[in-house]
Amino acid sequence: MSMAGPTRLEIMIDAASPVVAKLSPERRARFTHLVDQFLQDVEFRGADGFDVTSRVRVTLATYACLLLLNRPRERFDLGMRIVIRERGVPTDDQMMGRYSRWGRMDLCWASIMKDGVLSIPGCCAAMHELAHRLDNRNIFRDGLPATHSAECHEKWCADMDEELDFLRTRLANGFETPLTPHAATSQADFFNCTTTAYFEQPDMLRDHFRRVHDRLAHFYEDGR
Repeated sequence: MSMAGPTRLEIMIDAASPVVAKLSPERRARFTHLVDQFLQDVEFRGADGFDVTSRVRVTLATYACLLLLNRPRERFDLGMRIVIRERGVPTDDQMMGRYSRWGRMDLCWASIMKDGVLSIPGCCAAMHELAHRLDNRNIFRDGLPATHSAECHEKWCADMDEELDFLRTRLANGFETPLTPHAATSQADFFNCTTTAYFEQPDMLRDHFRRVHDRLAHFYEDGR
């Protein structure tokens, strides 16, 4: 008896990120469920005539659900609207995206697609803004998402602050870094950019920012 081939949704998920193909069959099934749920929960809108195709929606859902795969919650907060334009607003050529505390997320499709999966090394526009959504759950969007315990909170603060200072020192002294300089802008952006690197460039993050990698592994793997 021949087995059924992949569904159209699964094919589009695979095209969006090579990470998914490495999942076990069980985790892959859960991931497909998460993507399908995200597509039902989120309102997508195009701006300035941008056509929000199935490919666009599934690509963004794939990036979002990589953040949720090993966490107990299966959804981002309900009521999220993603507005997508082909390019950034004319007054901001560097615009990758913008997240509002009230649930609206503005994204630039050209930035997301630039250089393939990653728009900037270690800082994909879509995952960057979606990480803000997780960060926002602790009320203050400050790079300190809701952690598992007081001990996790203390360890998170110490490791992330010290590694951010290390990154800023290297940049201030003219040394290259595998993370985009945007990661040094704030604690929130450091969390977002390293989150993207954790999923898309884990070896780089482990080699250059080991403590950050370990903190994110504990967070995204639900404390395991």
